[in-house]
Amino acid sequence: MFSTTLVLLLLFVNVGKALTSCNPGKTTCVTEDLLHMIMRAVPTFKDSNSKADLERRPTFFASLKTSQTLSSIRDIVKFDDAKINIGGGYDSTTGIFTAPRNGIYIFSCAIMANGGGEVQFQLNKNDQLYTGGYAAKSGYGAQTVNSLVELRTGDKVYIKHRTGLSQNVLGSHYSTFSGYLLSK
Repeated sequence: MFSTTLVLLLLFVNVGKALTSCNPGKTTCVTEDLLHMIMRAVPTFKDSNSKADLERRPTFFASLKTSQTLSSIRDIVKFDDAKINIGGGYDSTTGIFTAPRNGIYIFSCAIMANGGGEVQFQLNKNDQLYTGGYAAKSGYGAQTVNSLVELRTGDKVYIKHRTGLSQNVLGSHYSTFSGYLLSK
């Protein structure tokens, strides 16, 4: 962004010097036409990657402090330690992220099974399966699921249990859930 601003500034200074040689009112002055085109294009440089937009993009990262037993297919994993929650979209008491803005979001979830167990889980968008996951039986089996999801304001995303069997998710910050607005 800084280099783009510097290039534009230098271009404006040089074009400004060249304008002194243009005859006002003449449409044949290429430099003057170029300056007008650039001035009309400048607002387009303020895109979704501007510093102000990046500072307010919905972003969260939460981990599971205490191991959690999932016994019902309706159980939602409540990642209870929200370390980052820009925009306030993640609720650690419910385990649900509610989109504060429209856009394409990226979500990542790492689930580690406690002990020699397994955990069947899924990422849901508005009560519908979006991506499935499975932390396999092995010492401490784990799986990470990454998903790009298009959301509208108010849409909900969360991690839930995928079976009626009782399964244990390891806490101690080994299991995590995160997401952020990637683009509009």
